[in-house]
Amino acid sequence: ENELNKMRNGMLGLRKLLSHSLRLSTNTNRFDFIERHRGMFSLMGLSVEQISKLRSKFGIYMVGDSRINIAGLNKDQIEYFSSSVASVV
Repeated sequence: ENELNKMRNGMLGLRKLLSHSLRLSTNTNRFDFIERHRGMFSLMGLSVEQISKLRSKFGIYMVGDSRINIAGLNKDQIEYFSSSVASVV
């Protein structure tokens, strides 16, 4: 139970960091929903063209519907991810 709580709180913390970083990088509240979501995945709401640019220019891979794995991120990647997303939106 302690391990589960630690994992859950870790993902909630990552969601909060990602949401705030995206707010700063994009200068909008477009991605604030990420902090309110729960679970391992979130849909970013990006187009196929934007996803393609993220892949080709920044080496960021996500599913064609713009689903990302929150659990696959770490604190050191969030700023890079956010600035990359900001450059394609």
